Amino acid sequence: MVDRTKESGAIRGWLLVYVVVLAFITVHGMALTAASITIYIKPSAAGVTSFAPLSALLFYDITNALLIIYAIVLFILMFRRRKAAIVHNIIFNAVSVLLLVGWHFAGQKSNVGTFVDALPSLVSLWYFLVSKRVRTTFTNLI
Repeated sequence: MVDRTKESGAIRGWLLVYVVVLAFITVHGMALTAASITIYIKPSAAGVTSFAPLSALLFYDITNALLIIYAIVLFILMFRRRKAAIVHNIIFNAVSVLLLVGWHFAGQKSNVGTFVDALPSLVSLWYFLVSKRVRTTFTNLI
C-alpha cells in the first residue's frame, strides 16, 4: 500500500521549479550585491563615470542581504516541510516586489529592470496563494 501522505509531501512539479528559480534568484542577488560594491569602489570597472550615493548603495546592499538570508530561511522551512513555509514565501515575494520598487525609486533599477525582476516574485506570490499543491505539500504531514 502506498502512503499518500508522504507522496504528497514531495517537492516536485511547479513547486520544484519554484525552488530552483528561488535558488537562482538568491545566487543572482549575491552576485549583484558583490558587483554593486565592486562598482562603487571602482566605477571604471563597469564603464561608469558617476557615483551612486552611498545611501542608495547601502539601502540596496543591506536589503538585498536581508532577502538572501530570508531565502535561506525559506529553503530550510520548505525542505523541513513546515506549514510556515507557505506564509513566509508569500511574505518574501511581496517584500521582494516592494523592495524592487524601492530600489527603482532609489535609482538602483530601471523601469524595465524593475518590471522584469518583479515578474518571478509576482508569479510566485500568486502560486503560493492559490496552489493546491503547495497546501498539500506543507500542510498534510504525518
